[in-house]
Amino acid sequence: MIISVPSYVIPGSYYENVKFISDYKAIKSIELLFFFFDSETRELFRREKESIKAYTDRFLFTVHMPEHLTFEHIEIIELTRDLAARYILHLPETNTAEFMGELERWRARYGDIFLIENLIHLHNENHLKQDPTLPVCCDTGHLLLSGKDINDFLQNYETRIQEIHLHGVIDGKDHKVFNPKESWFIELIPFLQKFRGVVNLEVFSIKEVEEILNILSACNLI
Repeated sequence: MIISVPSYVIPGSYYENVKFISDYKAIKSIELLFFFFDSETRELFRREKESIKAYTDRFLFTVHMPEHLTFEHIEIIELTRDLAARYILHLPETNTAEFMGELERWRARYGDIFLIENLIHLHNENHLKQDPTLPVCCDTGHLLLSGKDINDFLQNYETRIQEIHLHGVIDGKDHKVFNPKESWFIELIPFLQKFRGVVNLEVFSIKEVEEILNILSACNLI
């Protein structure tokens, strides 16, 4: 597996996080977060882009597209396409079919580099099932919050899963460190043992990243 972390594990900018993370040898990939894309984010990334590109030999970069995705967010793809290997998408809850048509145009233009992430409310499940060519990002926190069985999800999408967002849930909140004795993680271990894709430790502090790295090491996964 390729260990990844979000581009926000310490307070600071994209570049400040990339530089900081580069000291962690186990981490081979960084997910550039664009949960929101306003003028401030746009200008910040433009200023730092060349400095980030200097790390393309060190890291595989991926992009998390905005949570509320629109057609106009193609601008993010244009801004990052020369350094990002793939893009993680949340399908919009409304006009999903219309957006799927736009996604097909993106795929025709840029290639098969877009992964659909499973969401809590499951509105994208039908689209995942209808188009078996769509790559999948398996988000463990979303599976837990939606009450989905992780083994069922793995069986349904095993050959299509290219990335895993690994995090737990505490008191109804995801993006938390998990206990390695939790049943869902024990069920996931055999899949992780053979997985060759990206495993993004989707927590937002370096302390939590280190805790999950220690869990993976104790389980002989890294």
